[in-house]
Amino acid sequence: MKALSVRALLGVAVFASTQVAVYAQPGVPRFEAQIERRITLSDALIETVKIEGQLQSWTLRKLCLDGQAYWLGFSETAPSALAPAYKDGKPERCAVRGR
Repeated sequence: MKALSVRALLGVAVFASTQVAVYAQPGVPRFEAQIERRITLSDALIETVKIEGQLQSWTLRKLCLDGQAYWLGFSETAPSALAPAYKDGKPERCAVRGR
């Protein structure tokens, strides 16, 4: 059997150490289906505001999610934006409804 050179041994050591480092990295969290919640719009709706211009119009809906009020913007066919609602310069809280 031939003796391995120092270079070959060093190469094997470097390769082995990189493989250990790759396996030691934390994994990407996987999506868990149990976390998903479904809320109907009618259950969370607080108010609806329609903004109409001469060329375009928008519908804003204020929703209550986990005690915080949010504005949900709608284009003609689908939701387009979500932003926290503010009242008197502070995030607006809303009453959590019983189910």
